[in-house]
Amino acid sequence: MDSNPLSVLVTGSSGFIGTHVVRHLHAAGHRVIGLDHIPPKDPLPEGVALHVCDIRQGELPDQTFDAVVHLAALAGVRPSIDRPPEYEITNVVGTIRLLEFCRRRGVTDFIFASSSSVYSPETTLPAREDHPANPCSPYALTNLRQDRA
Repeated sequence: MDSNPLSVLVTGSSGFIGTHVVRHLHAAGHRVIGLDHIPPKDPLPEGVALHVCDIRQGELPDQTFDAVVHLAALAGVRPSIDRPPEYEITNVVGTIRLLEFCRRRGVTDFIFASSSSVYSPETTLPAREDHPANPCSPYALTNLRQDRA
């Protein structure tokens, strides 16, 4: 167990990456609260709380965290082409709302996972963060806008 456990909020905790992040942080001895608008397919580890909330308008947890790992987003290039406003509201406005929550609570450690889709399809992966962006879909554009929120 970590000698100085952190209190960590993980958004998108029911998603593929989120469930792994929650389990890893919990196994490392941190106090973890998952946040998602849907329950996970598999139960969270014992001692990990789930706060059911939609980051676009739901009630965020009434507590302060040492860190936030932000993974909540609508994903997928193809669906974003059919529903660009929904992606903008969820991915960009939801992130801004979460950042404002962190600002009010004094949370300074904020980890955000973006997507390689913000780069050109011709970009050799893994790309560096300073590689020029060239989003080719609404999904990629919302990820780029989240990066710069």
